[in-house]
Amino acid sequence: MGSGIFVLPSLAFKITGPAAALAYVIAGIVVLPAVFSKAEMATAMPVSGGTYLFIDRAMGPLLGTIAGFGVWFSLVFKAAFALVGLGAYMSLFFDVPAKAVGLAIATLLIGLNLLGVKQSVKFQTILVTIAVAVLVGFVGFGLPDIRASAFEPFVTHGGIGLLKAAAVVFVSYAGVTKIASIAEEVRDPGKTIPKGMFISIGLMILLYPAVVAVMIAVTAPDVLAGTATPAAVAAKALGGTVGLEIVSWTAIIALISMSNAGLVASARYPFAMARNRLAPAFLAKVGKKSGAPTNSIMVTGLVMGLLVATVPILELAKLASAFLLLVFAFENLALIAFRESHLAWYQPTFRSPLYPWMQWFGIVGALVLLTQIGVIPAVGAVGFIVAGILWYRGFGQARASRESAARDALRLRSQDRLVAETFKAVSSAGLQHVLVALRRPARAERAQSLIQLASNLVAPGGRLHVLHLDAKLENVVPSIDDIAEMAGRDITVTVEYAPEANPRGEVHRYVSGAAVDLVLADLPQELQATKSIIRDWRWLREHLPSDSAFIRNRPPTGMDTICVLGTGGPYDPLKLNLASRIARRENASLRLIHVVQGEASPEQIASIEDYHRRLIAILDVPAVSVVEAANDLVQTVSRLSRGANLVLMGAPSHRFHLVTDLADRIAEQVDCPTLLIHTPTHENLSLRRRIIERFIA
Repeated sequence: MGSGIFVLPSLAFKITGPAAALAYVIAGIVVLPAVFSKAEMATAMPVSGGTYLFIDRAMGPLLGTIAGFGVWFSLVFKAAFALVGLGAYMSLFFDVPAKAVGLAIATLLIGLNLLGVKQSVKFQTILVTIAVAVLVGFVGFGLPDIRASAFEPFVTHGGIGLLKAAAVVFVSYAGVTKIASIAEEVRDPGKTIPKGMFISIGLMILLYPAVVAVMIAVTAPDVLAGTATPAAVAAKALGGTVGLEIVSWTAIIALISMSNAGLVASARYPFAMARNRLAPAFLAKVGKKSGAPTNSIMVTGLVMGLLVATVPILELAKLASAFLLLVFAFENLALIAFRESHLAWYQPTFRSPLYPWMQWFGIVGALVLLTQIGVIPAVGAVGFIVAGILWYRGFGQARASRESAARDALRLRSQDRLVAETFKAVSSAGLQHVLVALRRPARAERAQSLIQLASNLVAPGGRLHVLHLDAKLENVVPSIDDIAEMAGRDITVTVEYAPEANPRGEVHRYVSGAAVDLVLADLPQELQATKSIIRDWRWLREHLPSDSAFIRNRPPTGMDTICVLGTGGPYDPLKLNLASRIARRENASLRLIHVVQGEASPEQIASIEDYHRRLIAILDVPAVSVVEAANDLVQTVSRLSRGANLVLMGAPSHRFHLVTDLADRIAEQVDCPTLLIHTPTHENLSLRRRIIERFIA
């Protein structure tokens, strides 16, 4: 409690008139789902960090970092807002600069928090008890003066004005979930944390609108809209000088209380991020006697003082609300991620009712209010999201190795889909149209090997297309009869010649006209003479309407072991379809390889092993699974693929990317022929999934 009720009512009244009381109700209702969500997550994970920790574990360190930045700044902004408001109330009694008072109080609070949370909480309890008692008395004395005429017209700027006011006062409810930030220091968190949150939100959602209604009833509209101390003005109108002094001193006490609570809670966010290696390690330092995160408290206090000295009061309130709206939306999304992931360790003692409808209501409600907060605060919130992304990419990504509940759930759903798609692919007759595209400098043995490989993939009755992109290859490529005999099956062979002047256009035209399913080509070693060929094949890889595969290293011969990599690219159904058909024709076995991060969780490794078991069950060729955790991906893949005659791997898209991608680097290290596979189907069907993975990875 603090600035939300002692400073903001005048601004809310100016925006929407007497409906300001209703704006507090709307804001409280939008907060309510996040209270239930956070209470559940806090009972499952009673450790310091609160919102940051929950979002980090639910959706990964990137969104966790963004949330950590957002909630830290929102609480610091609100605490600074309270200190500036404190100066306005102090000026009613003393001739002192408001900002100087705020800076002095900030210094005292830093010192108090360095002593430990026990001392801070005792101080907090006294301040809040006094504030609640006075506000209840204020409402009791003011109720008889409430007249219907004071609330006409009720809404002065329509529904949009009401939503704008609700968005601005949203910051008033920032404190109702702060207890989760220090859950590690709370006795019996399974009961204490939900109880604390529910008492807080229940009291505030009743007391705030009642106090604002009394202010509106006893204060002249022009006076209420123009004051920075609405509680003092209303108290004077209600009880004269005595009322003004009681309420003003209570406001001072409450604003100090809120600033202290903001510092207590916000300082735990850099502390928690440092423990997860997403912030500098010095922020994780804890005082030997106090047990408080001393460095984090000092850094947070310094930022709070800087805001007090430089940022206008109303902008502080709007920025704090903007951050909170985003953070509370993330909290509701985090609970959905935990519930849907079905993690064995997630066992909260309290569960949110009306799941998931309550959480979706909270997400939509927060985003609606965010659109009404104003341009500058919204841009500020987006700016800090960008800052969080840059911080994570530049500092935290190399240090973060945790999996998230959302990624676990997404991976499990993807596995179901991929197993079904793989079964459909490998149980089909084969590909109807396979195109082998040949360019110089192709030797006869490489061309024959490529054609032999392609013939293994064509379904009976299908067609094998051979496209010469150089007339000089005529003597290199076998005849149509030889190719048909090489295939040893009932397939049709077509051989065509195309001018070399425009190989990209010729291949693209042929693929579109012949409804080709797969293009197979030789990707030569990168030399000065082959750079144009490599550029053409990579361009086609990104632009062909069909799947494509490119052989790297020497041509495959005498195959008995074929490796399929789950690392280095996607497209499992296509990789396994091609690998199983080649293995069936060559009497070879498959080795399914997947390398995870060195610090991968046992749950992640177990889920991949289970995925491999499900794939092996639907394959009609012998197969084994190899899952290994390692930090050096390229070297580990090279080691695990030793003894293989062919390696199949996905070639992820890197359009406009001029450097060698991960698949190419692996192919350079693998000591056997490598087939790099690309499919446009993955990009078209899985755009939403790839976007989600990008942010929760």
